[in-house]
Amino acid sequence: MKENSYLYEEIRKIDHDELRPLFHFTAPVGWINDPNGLIRYRDYYQLYYQYYPYAPHWDNMHWGHARSKDGLHWEDMPIAMKPDHAYDKTGVFSGSAIEKDGKLYVLYTGHVDEAGQVTETQCVAISDDGVDFKKYEHNPVMTVDALPGKTDPGNFRDPKVFKHGDKYYCVVAAALEGHGSLVLFESSDLLNWNFKSVLLQGEKYGVMTECPDYFNLNGQDYLAFSVILGDGRNSVVYLAKGHLDWKNFTFELEVTQRLDDGDDFYASQSFVNEKGERIVIPWLRSVDHINYLEESHHLWNGMMGIPRKLTTNNRQLSQKPIGQIKDLSLTDNEEIDLGSYRLTEEIPIDRSLVLQGSNGEIQLTRTEEDQYLIEIHSPVFIKTISWHPDDHHLTLVIDNSSLELFGQSKTLSIVTFVAGINCVMLKDVK
Repeated sequence: MKENSYLYEEIRKIDHDELRPLFHFTAPVGWINDPNGLIRYRDYYQLYYQYYPYAPHWDNMHWGHARSKDGLHWEDMPIAMKPDHAYDKTGVFSGSAIEKDGKLYVLYTGHVDEAGQVTETQCVAISDDGVDFKKYEHNPVMTVDALPGKTDPGNFRDPKVFKHGDKYYCVVAAALEGHGSLVLFESSDLLNWNFKSVLLQGEKYGVMTECPDYFNLNGQDYLAFSVILGDGRNSVVYLAKGHLDWKNFTFELEVTQRLDDGDDFYASQSFVNEKGERIVIPWLRSVDHINYLEESHHLWNGMMGIPRKLTTNNRQLSQKPIGQIKDLSLTDNEEIDLGSYRLTEEIPIDRSLVLQGSNGEIQLTRTEEDQYLIEIHSPVFIKTISWHPDDHHLTLVIDNSSLELFGQSKTLSIVTFVAGINCVMLKDVK
């Protein structure tokens, strides 16, 4: 273990990279995407993640691993799983974790691509310590053969496991009848699974769903899931609020909205911390410039979003970043450090709050229509994003290469590639 720690520290020293985030999680080197297996286990937050350690691009997925006491300072751990069985030989894809009898059980997708013919199945691995995993000898434990109607064996993935009553359940993403769907499985032992029902299905969920997440918060049921919309549109994360009928195993939908208004926010997953709070971590993916870091010879690619706490007020879901949040006054020129800030006053209409970095800047301008125009000037791109928050006393999470904005229920996450932001200022709109 000491050898691994030393190696990770040395690897991180190789890349003196101003674009690398300071407190958003990144792997030492290589590519990362979806957070997996989020859980508090053995007094640590355990973060597993999709990982290709050999280059800063997507390839045969492993499960990387890090752990943290606070969700902000992460310790690199040895790789948890790699593609090494017939049922996962081209990828140990995304999944989730649950504790049973002191052991950690993870359910994940085994991905096999043979000459373009893709098969995805759900598999189990077990660990006594959260570090070393043994794959179940009778994998896979779920296949599309159990699903109704027209199925696609290449689009069946990302199991999210949880317990209700004395049974275990798993929400899995699937393509049924050519549309994105969420299906429910049941088990009494985490090893033998039976199909129960289709929870959501339809054209509005695109050609495929991904990375489903079920949770109950103050008596309200939620399904969060990523949607591949197709037709050249960026994939997004939806949050469905409703009621899961445990007698009939149906989901009675009330409303669907986006969990975050940014297209760079994806594949989010939640867990419960030691205080019983619901914490969500997404992948921030730079959807329009996903190859930039590799093409510009950086050693890393991809980061996790700031962990955010979910709460409800009058049945309205609110999101707040964890960690210390400092007050930020709107002075003409104020030096700041990277971190989280709450604006003590609203940005005046037709003035811009400028975040000045070492390689670019970000401007937030409030219009007469109470929208915000977020204009990003970075070495990679210049673009403007329109956003309509539900609270003008914004919280800003500022790190190298990322900006996350929090209203109440409305949030916006952006990969910016702007580094070293060290001051803010107000200026008049020309």
